[in-house]
Amino acid sequence: MKIFFATSNKAKVEWAQAALKKYGLEVVQLEMELVESRHEDPAEIALEKAQQAYALIKKPLMVEDGGFFIEALNGFPMTHVKFSLKTVGMSGIMKLLKGEKNRKAEWRMTVALVLSNKKHRTFTFVDRGEIAKRVRPVKRKCMSDYWRIYIPKMIPNDLALSEISGEDIRRWDRYYNSHNQYQKMGQWLSKNK
Repeated sequence: MKIFFATSNKAKVEWAQAALKKYGLEVVQLEMELVESRHEDPAEIALEKAQQAYALIKKPLMVEDGGFFIEALNGFPMTHVKFSLKTVGMSGIMKLLKGEKNRKAEWRMTVALVLSNKKHRTFTFVDRGEIAKRVRPVKRKCMSDYWRIYIPKMIPNDLALSEISGEDIRRWDRYYNSHNQYQKMGQWLSKNK
């Protein structure tokens, strides 16, 4: 089955292709301009955009959206990751959290799949962790500056996502690749063809 992925992010397409290949799914990148709402829930944004794209091409497709949620800041920045980095910045986030004991945070990544006007579904991966006490160095390619302050729960040694390497990165990759939003979608499609 061929599924179009409405995104300009080539890395997302490559991750989806790698994850969905074993389910017999061919993922094809489709670059198109879509209106993005200001919702705070990545699932709502992804589904709205997927329905927009489906209305244009009338073929099975998916759209991904995500957000970063810091519990002590009432979930901020939520789906406004780029905006928050541009306006408040890393130093502003760290100032807001100064002296805060609650360091809980999570990434939520959702894929919305639209197969027809009436058949659609969302698949969400949630990665829980905490915020570091200081901005950490970058030792690998990062998808977001927030990786410099986010410590995943399942990684030992109190390392931020930007710092992990060696066996820790392999452990993280195995975990992510077996639990992510693409896997959830592939599993659902294999049972609901």
